[in-house]
Amino acid sequence: MIEDMHGYGVYADAVDIVFDEEELEDSDVEEDEHTNANNSHKCRNLTDTERQQIYEALLERSNRGKLKKNTTNIVAHMFQVSRYQVRGVWRRVKQCCAQGIPVDVRSRRKNCGRKRIQIDLVDVLRVPLHRRRTIRSLANAIGIKKSTLHRWFKEGRLRRHSSTLKPLLTEDNKKSRLRWCLSMIDQRTLPNEPKFIEMDNIIHMDEKWFNTTSKYMKYYMLPEEEDPHRTVHNKNRIGKVMFLSAVGRPIYDEAGNCIFDGRIGVWPFVRKEPAKRRSRNRGRGAQVTKPFKVDRTTMRSYLIGKVLHAIVQRWPREHAGKTIYIQQDNAPSHVPVNDEEFAAAVALTGLDIRLINQPANSPDLNVLDLGFFNSLQSLTYDRISRNLDDLIANVQHEFDNYDPETLNRVFLTLQGCLIEVMKDRGGNRYKIPHIDKDRLEALGMLPRSLGCDRKLYEDVLASLGN
Repeated sequence: MIEDMHGYGVYADAVDIVFDEEELEDSDVEEDEHTNANNSHKCRNLTDTERQQIYEALLERSNRGKLKKNTTNIVAHMFQVSRYQVRGVWRRVKQCCAQGIPVDVRSRRKNCGRKRIQIDLVDVLRVPLHRRRTIRSLANAIGIKKSTLHRWFKEGRLRRHSSTLKPLLTEDNKKSRLRWCLSMIDQRTLPNEPKFIEMDNIIHMDEKWFNTTSKYMKYYMLPEEEDPHRTVHNKNRIGKVMFLSAVGRPIYDEAGNCIFDGRIGVWPFVRKEPAKRRSRNRGRGAQVTKPFKVDRTTMRSYLIGKVLHAIVQRWPREHAGKTIYIQQDNAPSHVPVNDEEFAAAVALTGLDIRLINQPANSPDLNVLDLGFFNSLQSLTYDRISRNLDDLIANVQHEFDNYDPETLNRVFLTLQGCLIEVMKDRGGNRYKIPHIDKDRLEALGMLPRSLGCDRKLYEDVLASLGN
């Protein structure tokens, strides 16, 4: 009779089970390709779970204490171990049964080798952050070897965090951010189920410097490849151009077809002028591209001559009756919202276009600074820019081929940031939320706007009222 004991073995009744002492020797007679394959397995230390599984597999293939022919080879092949280890497990079973004790096939190997130094991770908390920037500095601060600290990092007991500077917000800035978040709530959904507007009539406009290359570039290479060698005349004077960009949210019809890709335009602040002296690349007097300083006069000319013209050309006629808002930050060079020249130019377009300023110190409330510019710069780095003309062509190419679905997802991320701003009472101490947009889009469940918790909306109202 066989019964489980503590999950590790059984009692064996000597009357019912008679072990054949010659069984192990008989299995050596069978020499075939299956046996030779098992001989190739190297012996390794088996875990207690593996030893128990081997024992159960042998027990299933036994008959009254006798193993069937070639059983050890079969079990060894099943668990990818040596047949001698399988025989050792069965030998332990026979010894336990002969002594009348529960079968225990656990390893008898004692812990050996160098013992790990036991250090409380609380010691890390006592070290100031400015001494935790490198593994070497942290290891010296808590008095351990840096190899031990690196092992902790590999085991997941420490984590690496990249800290970025964020704008300093005053109390007035926080209140302005909260008011901005509330202004993006669709009034038709109040007060029961607050939701944000779809933002399909808001055009985000901003400037950014684009570089021909980066001082530090990461590559994935084969071990035998030679390291790339990149050179410039001065690492602190890498060629760059400032671009003005304007994007809106992509618009889809009822059938899901994109009728507006959201790309208004991107324009470099450069001019052509003759070269004052010759070089090995060009002669004297050849036209060269030069960036220039951007002031309010320049910004007004670009806004009227380029942005407005592009809106008239690209804006879908189905939405021509809506008021179009151009959102910009509070940079001194930007055009005031009540600028007369801009208003006169808008009157000639036949559209209702207005300027609005986002809250101060709030780049996270603009889709360009939130994600679009970084994405566009990353795509531009995938192309070679040897000079400013190449850079302008590459930025224009990547902008013209930017995926509308990616741009649409950035607008949803912006709405998620609005919710986080409300939770932080107007602050910017939060992580960019993730709502698994790729999966929702693949399932056809990606929403056009996110909902806001009703209590959160009421709390923000109360805080502004106070």
